[in-house]
Amino acid sequence: MVYNSIIQLLEQSGAAFQVHAHPSVTTIEEAHRKVPHLTRNLLKTVVFKIKDANWILATVNGNDHIHYKKLADALDVKRTQLRSIAPDQVESELGFDVGGVGPFPVRKDIRVVFDTSVAQLGRVFCGSGNNTHTVEIEITDLIEIANGRVYPISK
Repeated sequence: MVYNSIIQLLEQSGAAFQVHAHPSVTTIEEAHRKVPHLTRNLLKTVVFKIKDANWILATVNGNDHIHYKKLADALDVKRTQLRSIAPDQVESELGFDVGGVGPFPVRKDIRVVFDTSVAQLGRVFCGSGNNTHTVEIEITDLIEIANGRVYPISK
């Protein structure tokens, strides 16, 4: 599982972060019901793959949706090259629990894109790789740790 790799990445970064343990959550709606105290500035990360190339972790505000064309533009690829990935494939290929995906490049073939709307949020909550733990961290630190690109990718 990638959870341990993510915690190690965070610890090595030197950034201040906190991990919150909680009951299993697999959707934003479930998080609002079960752990509402962790949903302020909650980020949602969706996994894509560029055909025959990199994995993409696209991160937006929890209730926002990804605009596929804008995401393709951010990656300098055609929209038709972007593939959305089924949750079971995300788990088997990348090791993220369903509901636990976070913007962490746990492999060299992963690129991270953050929506511009999240770049000024301050302290945020995001997936840790495990759907029973949520990371709390400053967005500027998170973008730096992820080597993320900031681009308008939400609808």
